[in-house]
Amino acid sequence: MTQPNPGPGDLPSLIGSIVAEARALLRTELQLARRELSDSASRAGSGLLLFGLAALVAFVGLSALAVAAVLSVAALGVDHHWAALIVAVAFLVIALILALIGKSHLSATSLAPKRAIKQVKTDIDTIKEAARA
Repeated sequence: MTQPNPGPGDLPSLIGSIVAEARALLRTELQLARRELSDSASRAGSGLLLFGLAALVAFVGLSALAVAAVLSVAALGVDHHWAALIVAVAFLVIALILALIGKSHLSATSLAPKRAIKQVKTDIDTIKEAARA
């Protein structure tokens, strides 16, 4: 069964209905965007925490490098200063890994509200199609 075409008197109510639906849709999309931005903020917080941990581990690594330098000057034997140097390099590698993980948590692409943007684009296309019909 086909629906009859709305008459001229139904046009204001039809427009009012479209406006009400558009408002409801916009409200829903804004809620989705807020939720995604909140998730992104949480990810950014964990990224900043990892950067802080990387700085702390790097400080320990630099301290061990300082110990290695002191031991190499104080003792001419290979054992102590090479051991300290190996430990310092290991700490610096850990710091680099933490920094890279933290950076990936803070990238602009991972923080963007992808679902909300996609949904808004879909809604715009749907409204354009409805307007053409």
